[in-house]
Amino acid sequence: MALDFKMEDSNNMNHVSRRTFIKSGMILAAGLPAMRMYPLLDSEMDSNGQEVKDRLFDLFQTPPATAKPFVRWWWNGDKVTASELLRELDVLKDAGIGGVEINPIEFPVADDLAIPSLPWLSPEWIEMVKVTLKGAEERGLICDIIVGSGWPFGAEFLKGDERSQLITIASRKVKGDGIIRIEAADIQKEAAPQISSRGKGDSEIEALCLAPLQMDRFTEPQWLPFDKTQDTFEIQVPEGEYILYVLVKVTGFQSVIRGTVGAGGPVLNHYDKDATLNFLNRMSDTLFPELKGLKSFRSIFCDSMELEGANWGPDCLNEFKLRRGYDIKPYLPFILTKVGHMGRAVKGTEITQLSGEAKEEVSRARYDFIITCMELIRERFLLTYTQWCNTHGFKSRVQAYGNEFHPLHASMDIDIPECETWTGHSATPNAYTPINKFVASAARLSGKKVVSCEEVTDIHTTFNVTLEQVKIVCDQSNLSGVTHSILCGYNYSPLTAPYPGWVRYGTFFDERNTWWKYFKQFAAYKTRLSALLQESEPYADVAILHPLADMWMLHGPQRDPFPELHYPSYQYRVWEGIHRNGNGCDYTSEEIIIKSLVENGFLKYGKRKYHTLILLEVETVRPATAKALSGFVRKGGKLIFVGKEPHKSPGLKNYRKNDRQVSSIIAAMKKDYGSRIFTVAPPEKDIVAWFANVQQQCGITPYMKIDRPNAYVSQIRQQAEGKDIFFISNCSPDDRITLQISFPESKGTPWLWNAETGERYLYPAASENTLSVDLPPAASQLIVFDTSGIRSITMPVCPPETAGVELNGWTLRMEHINGAEQQRQIDALFDLKDDETTRSFAGYLYYEKHLPADVSQYHWLDLGKVHGVSEVTLDGDNLGNHWYGRHLYRLPDNAAGKKLRIKITTTQGNFLKSTPENKAGYVWTKGQNWQSLGMLGPVKLL
Repeated sequence: MALDFKMEDSNNMNHVSRRTFIKSGMILAAGLPAMRMYPLLDSEMDSNGQEVKDRLFDLFQTPPATAKPFVRWWWNGDKVTASELLRELDVLKDAGIGGVEINPIEFPVADDLAIPSLPWLSPEWIEMVKVTLKGAEERGLICDIIVGSGWPFGAEFLKGDERSQLITIASRKVKGDGIIRIEAADIQKEAAPQISSRGKGDSEIEALCLAPLQMDRFTEPQWLPFDKTQDTFEIQVPEGEYILYVLVKVTGFQSVIRGTVGAGGPVLNHYDKDATLNFLNRMSDTLFPELKGLKSFRSIFCDSMELEGANWGPDCLNEFKLRRGYDIKPYLPFILTKVGHMGRAVKGTEITQLSGEAKEEVSRARYDFIITCMELIRERFLLTYTQWCNTHGFKSRVQAYGNEFHPLHASMDIDIPECETWTGHSATPNAYTPINKFVASAARLSGKKVVSCEEVTDIHTTFNVTLEQVKIVCDQSNLSGVTHSILCGYNYSPLTAPYPGWVRYGTFFDERNTWWKYFKQFAAYKTRLSALLQESEPYADVAILHPLADMWMLHGPQRDPFPELHYPSYQYRVWEGIHRNGNGCDYTSEEIIIKSLVENGFLKYGKRKYHTLILLEVETVRPATAKALSGFVRKGGKLIFVGKEPHKSPGLKNYRKNDRQVSSIIAAMKKDYGSRIFTVAPPEKDIVAWFANVQQQCGITPYMKIDRPNAYVSQIRQQAEGKDIFFISNCSPDDRITLQISFPESKGTPWLWNAETGERYLYPAASENTLSVDLPPAASQLIVFDTSGIRSITMPVCPPETAGVELNGWTLRMEHINGAEQQRQIDALFDLKDDETTRSFAGYLYYEKHLPADVSQYHWLDLGKVHGVSEVTLDGDNLGNHWYGRHLYRLPDNAAGKKLRIKITTTQGNFLKSTPENKAGYVWTKGQNWQSLGMLGPVKLL
């Protein structure tokens, strides 16, 4: 198929032939395979011949190191040496990495080569940190460092109440009239948290009480006298049946997960400010003075806050009474639970069955207890931590979420808030975790440009992740609001370690990975995208309020980033439907709504403003929130209730009065401003179709009108320096999706900015501000509307996939990474995993044949479906490579009869799955399915 390339130039640029244009450079343009633009020549001049300065595009072309992806650098077992640290810094710099996060971690399953571990904060360990900082500075790399080792941080030196604490319960049904005897040891064993990172801990029985089997009206339980020093308790039970509750405090119940020498042992008590400062000061007093004269860390990192249900500190009872105005003790037996994995409640225990007013009161007391815990951990840990970092000249970087943290507010207190995006954690096409949108929204609301993300974390498909999958995962991170990647992870591993080396967690980012030589192409793409996102302002016109108060009252907080309960079931999919239909959104909170201003129909908080506020089955709000909602619609805002509407207040104190106030405000608001208030049915399965209907029903105009919204295609909008920027991504690895998209609000000329090459060229518009957007599998586009008047050429158009002639009959040469080679003739292409003789292959596949004698009518080679990285040569001349998406190559004029060689680089997981004797690799791959390998085609000349 012949293509017609037209040059756009008001000053009549000299004619450039089609072939000259093509030969000037061909690589992937985002979403447009094999399209590279002609050099811009004088394109930095406007139509009047005046030079145009474009700071943002200059930054995009040559981004800073701060925009490059960083890696989580697992210092496995702290078995580090100076020479190997410097060698690995060279490897990372050459691959396009911009920085490292020093992360000491427990040694994995592997041969440690008898290399000793250097204890955390020991002089020897500090010397290695100094070597790293100096080496990084010499190479232009940036360093972060984790506090301690593993997560949540702690150490062997923590004693007494400095260790994490938990109030939990043991309970059983008892019957009187009579005396029962229970053993303290049995009670303590029953109450022991059922967690995987269990510490040695100390258990102490705090209280015993009797409560009825059922309770409709709340009555305080009958507290029983007992002697803590006794091993056996004798309890007089009155006539009837009761639930015996025993409140047990467990101190030091959790050990650091994957902690290494010197920073293992018990987890810190995050509810104790003095304990927090003592721990942090131990690090700063020991390490920081030794770093004088060195360029030090950008930030100090705190990893996953998996506190396993910790809920207690030395003064929690008093603090609760001060903050909430009543004593929580009478309610503790009914709001506490036995604690299981990740702090989740253990089901099936004997408890009082609550109903009526008793159930209502207990749910409200539960809410009060939860928010008190969140307040204490924010004040005593999060704010203390950030202040400590800033005092020493560093930024704080924290994954501030979990049962004990407000999912939105906690990240607002952090200098660099961080979320996480996984590979292979879900059956859905979405790799981002539910917490990402909370974290990104918190950053926007608190004016932060950098939204960090632990990216491509993997425990399910390690060694089988392709570069295409890496791109899809990272693109989805950006769609969820992320602006900077911390790739998980790069393993400290000497080359002398047997293959595959020392492997801890995450995707196998390593020089021993078969596709490592191509990684820098991904890094260049990711760097330019991050630079642009960090330098522009994300746009949102819709805000979402989740029913957090309702969920906490009924079920308690959830363990983010993988909540056991979604309340309502669709809560984390609504934002997807909004973005896939051409709007943008942030999450908000009651506190944010109360503090917001309303101007011209917009709810404004700082730089953020929204014309529409959506409440997801929210029944419970504070009276002040109800007033703020009323003020919003009174001044022109649009309010949408999904399924339910607010009618009550949270918390126990004065709740009847507050409930009436909320109910009356909402009723009056609906009566007075009903034309701007909508109630819509909750979504069922198709969230994209649901929000399209909401747009129509509620009169919501998208800033991007998409003719056929698709579940695989999403977008974000950014703005900077007069430019309107759209990042659009197709997360399907299989489907090419073409959409007609109009941009009614955007001014200027549309351009395609190529994040892989740093080039840009004009986007052909079908009509005014309407574009035909072609997204091959895994492709993305950066469309930038610019009013500067810069000139360039029009981008070329891809050929259709269905045209052309299919090529069959190949010589297949297989070079295995274990050194074995074989060759075979194949008539038809096949998936190597489907053949028992090839399914365990890992390495390099060479498909070879001679092109037909007459190919003059064909200009393109389309490889069809490829599992791996492709690289094509014709009589030894390299035509380039493709590491994702459509594997489409431009053929030269003289291609007829030449020898075609297509090299496919595969992943390594199938091989490691087939070699149980390789414990370091088999431990990760034994449970994986066989993965597709090779070129499946059809291969066509187009």
